[in-house]
Amino acid sequence: MLRVAHVVPTDRITWLLLRRRLTRLVAAGCEIHVLCGRAPDSGVADGVDYETRLRNLGFHLHYLPFEREIAPVTDSRCAVALYAEFRRGGYDIIHSHNPKGGLLGPPVAQLAGVVQVLHTVHGFLFHDHVAGLHRLAALAAERWTAAWSDHLLFQSEEDLEFARVHRFKSAGRLHLVGNGVDETYFDAAADPAAGDRIRASLGWGPDDLVIGTVGRVVEEKGYLEFFAMAERVAHTQPSARFLIVGLFEPEQSDAVDPFALARSHGIEDRCQILQGRDDMPALYSAMDIFVLASHREGLSKSLLEATAMSLPTVTCDIRGCREIVVDGETGMLTPVRDAVGLAQSVTFLAGDPARRQRLGEAGRQRVRAQYTETAVAQRIMDIYSALTPTPRHS
Repeated sequence: MLRVAHVVPTDRITWLLLRRRLTRLVAAGCEIHVLCGRAPDSGVADGVDYETRLRNLGFHLHYLPFEREIAPVTDSRCAVALYAEFRRGGYDIIHSHNPKGGLLGPPVAQLAGVVQVLHTVHGFLFHDHVAGLHRLAALAAERWTAAWSDHLLFQSEEDLEFARVHRFKSAGRLHLVGNGVDETYFDAAADPAAGDRIRASLGWGPDDLVIGTVGRVVEEKGYLEFFAMAERVAHTQPSARFLIVGLFEPEQSDAVDPFALARSHGIEDRCQILQGRDDMPALYSAMDIFVLASHREGLSKSLLEATAMSLPTVTCDIRGCREIVVDGETGMLTPVRDAVGLAQSVTFLAGDPARRQRLGEAGRQRVRAQYTETAVAQRIMDIYSALTPTPRHS
């Protein structure tokens, strides 16, 4: 059996973004170990027991002192713990995720003598409009991870092309695996009444126009622009309601307070802000339009989920998002950090229900054809198998 250790900053990220993929890898014959930090809401009062949930899926969890942002003392302790685990774990493959996992996992794995070291690029730290020292620092971090990794796996075609052109690795060590959703779980037809139930629970009716977003509540995800857009739309669309399903991360340096933003933009009476939900298909079903105003993405999970749920989408013209959304065919693209452009696109769709339906149906078909979790897991398993034809634990 192939023994693979996935290095992930937190158990929450593992649960929210990776569990369905890792479950498929277990079914394909992998023994999956997760080396991660404990999220602030993990295993505490009123929090989520990610550890038990993940262990119940068949994963082996190893908790380490992990921080999402740069923290020299904690990072040093984490590197020591990673080295010790890599040495005793006898892993065939080390596979790191997210920027922080990539900064620590690959170099420590190489020093520990792991046979194959992989990293998934979930989205470069820089985006199209970043320049100066910020871009240089972000690019240096990405090159650091690439230098210590034997192979890089990409979600975004544009990220892969950037890495190829700028020679991060030789072509044979750069792989496109994409990103995907469970298309049977994210299926509006599975429970046609779910959206009405959610609306009723929120005090909204079938004639309200529900504009939603989903994601980490940080500036990078475009919440400042989302609320500025919402204020503009509220002035022209009396039926507009705004549904925010957020993952709160107050420990992050760019965290925002969505409740304060709703008050400052005068939409608190039209806005519902939810967190800690595990009924995402029903929440998407309650929406009429999905908006993702993110500044940087790899291949957005929430955008894929919303599209799979047949929602018309409005998002920014950035790498990753413009791969999922075909402008005018499955959704609408606007410039990044442009609240006015977001408002114009949302208003345009608000006035054309037939167009919303066409875009949503076309998006659903595109996801089913190109962005399923099953296909992504198979591509990863194919790479694993090619790299370890005779795993030491078979």
